[in-house]
This record gives sequence, C-alpha cells and structure tokens, in this order.
Amino acid sequence: MSLPLSTSSDLAMRKDLIRLRMEMHRQQILYHRQPLTHPLQRIKHMMSNRGASRGGDTKGPLMLAATATLALFGPRLGKVGKLARLGLTFYPLIRKLRQ
Repeated sequence: MSLPLSTSSDLAMRKDLIRLRMEMHRQQILYHRQPLTHPLQRIKHMMSNRGASRGGDTKGPLMLAATATLALFGPRLGKVGKLARLGLTFYPLIRKLRQ
C-alpha cells in the first residue's frame, strides 16, 4: 500500500493531480460525445470532405452502406458474401491504380 501523505505540499500536489485527471476525463467525454450528439453534422462534414478530396481517401455513402450490409449479412451469403467482402477490401487499391 502507499504511505500516508504527511506534508501539506504532498496533499496539494495530489489534489492538483486529481484535478488534472478530472479535467482530462471531462475533455475526453466532450470529444467522444460530439459524433453522438450531432450525427447530421458529421454526415454533412463527411459529404463535404468527399467533394473536396480528389485522392479518394474517404469512403462514399454507398461504400459505407455496403460494408455495413456485408458485416450483418455476409456470413449468410456464403461464397457471394466472401467475394463481395474481398471486392470491398480491394476496391480502394484498384481505384488508386486507375487514377
């Protein structure tokens, strides 16, 4: 176990450390809460970035929908699901090679 804090400076340092940790956790909660509280703003941001980027780094809405669908129903589709998942995996590489 830890030794009891005897001096007032040790107690003050411990209080400061706890305050800093609490502030860090508060900032983390605010950061991770943002996409959950404003989903439409996030989608709007994704769509505006898609038009601005010419490299094709961002996935389009159709790719996101296909990925989500295959994640849910892929194992039930058998060989077709495996081929579709492979296609989604290699699609960004093929797209980069074509450009």
